[in-house]
Amino acid sequence: MINQLHGPWPTMVTPFDAHNHIDRSGYRELINWYIDHKAEGLYANCATSEMDLLTIKERLVLVEDSVRASDNRVPVAATGNLGVTVEEQLDSCLRVAGAGADIVMLVVPVGYEKDVDLERYFMTFVEHVETPLGLYEWPISGMRHLSLQLVKKLAATGRFLAYKETSCDIDKIRTLLEITKDTELSLLQANMPYLLEFVKAGGRGTMSIASAWIPDLVAAVIESGRIGDQRAVDLQRTLCAMDLAQRTVHPAGTKYLLGKRGVPIASATRRKPHDLTSEQIYALDCAAEYWFGESGDLRILS
Repeated sequence: MINQLHGPWPTMVTPFDAHNHIDRSGYRELINWYIDHKAEGLYANCATSEMDLLTIKERLVLVEDSVRASDNRVPVAATGNLGVTVEEQLDSCLRVAGAGADIVMLVVPVGYEKDVDLERYFMTFVEHVETPLGLYEWPISGMRHLSLQLVKKLAATGRFLAYKETSCDIDKIRTLLEITKDTELSLLQANMPYLLEFVKAGGRGTMSIASAWIPDLVAAVIESGRIGDQRAVDLQRTLCAMDLAQRTVHPAGTKYLLGKRGVPIASATRRKPHDLTSEQIYALDCAAEYWFGESGDLRILS
């Protein structure tokens, strides 16, 4: 079972209804759409899900609905260690595990400057949570990227299966692939500009915001890069352009674009500003007409 996780793992958006409640019906349709469009795993309850703006009950709803709707077709990961104290974070992890998550992701906490302290922190969860664990470099202020030495130690425990790595440093990514290749830890780095280079270096999967609306294109880059298909470069170029466009309007724009692809969810978000501007909507409509066919399929893959 060495490095088995692969393919696109969408960092899932949370659809909201007109009353700012989770649109559970839309969420279930979103999950089925992801699986139909090449997702090999789901990352529920993450930054893209607006997890920091959800209640504990809402976070668990996302996990439970993901597990139920995926119906063992793909594994489900979900962030666990949210809370003020380590005790609260541990309790949250146990509740996420109890909701059925296949992998409980651990956010790299702020305020830990030394590897020895971070290692001790992560090992607390290893000792108390039986479900397989993952590492999540949530790109927020104060978070630091894990050192190569610490990743190597954590991978050696055999308890960590996924690593959402966000350094955007291709040299570090290559080294991480080398030091984890004989372990259970799958490097699911988040950077799209380097995705093809990552695949050529032996990478197999990604947890990324691009996968939240174009998992089929992400999957095509991974597969074409893996087999040396000549289309890989053109697919990667298109992915880079679409990824850059998405970043300017995420997460509301991501939901809007999913709607253009046929997913019946609104673009409402709890992030501020809440709504897309008329200019952004106009630009997204123009781009969507260029990117997608009438059914929402990607023109570049047709």
